[in-house]
Amino acid sequence: MPDRRAGKVPHVPETGGGKQPRSRNKDGSWRKKRSDTGKKRK
Repeated sequence: MPDRRAGKVPHVPETGGGKQPRSRNKDGSWRKKRSDTGKKRK
């Protein structure tokens, strides 16, 4: 089923399931993924 959200917006997983639009930086560009994603926590 296609997403109902308008535009080509990158989405990120939300706590408790679901998705939310990725937030933007102050200059209006999309926030990058964190560099520590996928790494095991100590």
